[in-house]
Amino acid sequence: MSVQSLAYTDVKTFDTFPKLLAHNAANWPSEVALREKDFGIWNAYSWADYNQNVKLFALGMHKLGIGQNDSVGIIGDNRPEWVYGEVAAHALRAMIFGIYQDSLNEEVAYLINYAGAKIIIAEDEEQVDKVLEITAECPCVEHIIYCDPRGMRKYDDPRLMSHLDLMSSGQQLDEEQPELYMHLVNQGKAEDVAILCPTSGTTSNPKLAMLQAGPMLEHCVAYLEADPKYPSDNYVSVLPLPWIMEQVYAVAQALISRIIVNFVEEPETMMSDLREIGPTFVLLAPRVWESVAADVKAKMMDATRFKQAMYRFAMKLADKASAKGHGNKSKLAYWLLFRPLKDRLGFTYLR
Repeated sequence: MSVQSLAYTDVKTFDTFPKLLAHNAANWPSEVALREKDFGIWNAYSWADYNQNVKLFALGMHKLGIGQNDSVGIIGDNRPEWVYGEVAAHALRAMIFGIYQDSLNEEVAYLINYAGAKIIIAEDEEQVDKVLEITAECPCVEHIIYCDPRGMRKYDDPRLMSHLDLMSSGQQLDEEQPELYMHLVNQGKAEDVAILCPTSGTTSNPKLAMLQAGPMLEHCVAYLEADPKYPSDNYVSVLPLPWIMEQVYAVAQALISRIIVNFVEEPETMMSDLREIGPTFVLLAPRVWESVAADVKAKMMDATRFKQAMYRFAMKLADKASAKGHGNKSKLAYWLLFRPLKDRLGFTYLR
């Protein structure tokens, strides 16, 4: 299938994230856009659901006074709510920046002050605590939105609001002014700064690289021309969303190519959840691949002698084929070992 036949949405016309989302919702409303595993069940969200949640999120933040050139910080696991909050901020022409969950308090305070964030979206009690501990150092923070209500009843800070209350507020505004959301979205421009991407900060405090919406989307189209994606593709989002490549795959490319983005239940259940989905492509950290390889070798040590012998035999065949150069494969090794191994790991459909 050629890139032209994929008919990616024209990012010159739909030059911001919210415009792309609204376009997808209008043309493929019932097509699955996101999945999230919760309490062992995969919940699917269509493009219409995605757009509606973003709209209510955006209108809720609009009522809180968020607008052009404001910044919104997000800290938490990869969840649909992260993406809703991000694209909602873009709809208001605000900038978002992600905060790594393992960041020290002083690093979190530095980034919040550096960006001048008015709103922080925190996933749960743990992340809310982290933000509350440093808000005395961050006078710019006016509101803290939390997504998981467990353990939050004991808090009485006036800046706290659940994301459901925020969306309920947005719903009220939508009923009063049904044209407001698309009016806000249509005001967005390609040159608007959409993402403040944290640098590694290995030699000093991290900086926030300013990424404009239009160039980011054009970059993603160029990426897709080299490595095409299809609406039937499944991607499992596990790497931190503050990282630029996860932004490319889970947010920008997903809006352009309409791949299905899947969110695992917990980081600890990643491999089992990944196996259930059977993704067509993955983006995993080196330590994850090392863990997968170590797990396979450990299980082979506990296998029967016959299985160990078959494993060694197939590996020798594969090594010989690999030594002949890139692209050479052993069909026997594939059917004896690698095909069932890929199936066991959830990699059967990887291209």
